[in-house]
Amino acid sequence: MDSNMLCVISSKGKDFKVLDELIRQVGKPKWAPSSDTIAYIAGGGRIVLGFKNKDLKIEVMPASTKYTPEKYVDLDFDWISDNAIVSSRSNEAEWSNDFKKRPLPSLYFINIKPNKQQKITTPPKEYGDYNPLFVKSIDKIVWFRGTSITDNKRNLWNANTNGTQAKLWIKNVDTIEFYQGGQ
Repeated sequence: MDSNMLCVISSKGKDFKVLDELIRQVGKPKWAPSSDTIAYIAGGGRIVLGFKNKDLKIEVMPASTKYTPEKYVDLDFDWISDNAIVSSRSNEAEWSNDFKKRPLPSLYFINIKPNKQQKITTPPKEYGDYNPLFVKSIDKIVWFRGTSITDNKRNLWNANTNGTQAKLWIKNVDTIEFYQGGQ
C-alpha cells in the first residue's frame, strides 16, 4: 500500500529500470529542464512514520548521486536549471501528532556540479518553508511558509533563486498552480 516505485523506460521501450522507492506525500519526481537527469526524493513508508530516510537523489542516466546530508530529510524540491535545485530540508525526526515536535524545514540552494549547498531561508520560530517552486516567467522561487507540513493556511513567499529579497506575497493560501506557456 505504501510502496511506490519510481521506474524509467528508454524512449524505444527496450530498457526498463527501477530507480527507487518513493512516498506520495513528499516531492514528485521531476526531470531537469533540458537534460536526461531526473531528481526525486527517495524513501519508503508513510510520512507519519517519521521525518527520516527521505533523500534527494539525482540520476543522470544511468548514474545516480545522493544530495541529502546525513541526519537530514528533503521534503520537496524544484529544478532551477540543469545544474541547480532548490529543496525544502529539515532535520530527521520521529513523527509526532504534536505540531511543536515536528521538524520545520528551510530552503536550500544546491549547485549540482560542485555539490555546493547553501541554506537560503531562515523562517521565524514555529514556521517552516515548504513546497519550493521555480517560476521561470518571473525568475523567482516561491514557497509556502507555515506551521507544519499539514498546515493549510500558509503564506506564499517569493525570492530570488539565491534566497535574497525574500518577501511575503500572498496570505492564507491553500494551494497554488503556475501555468507557463510553451517554448
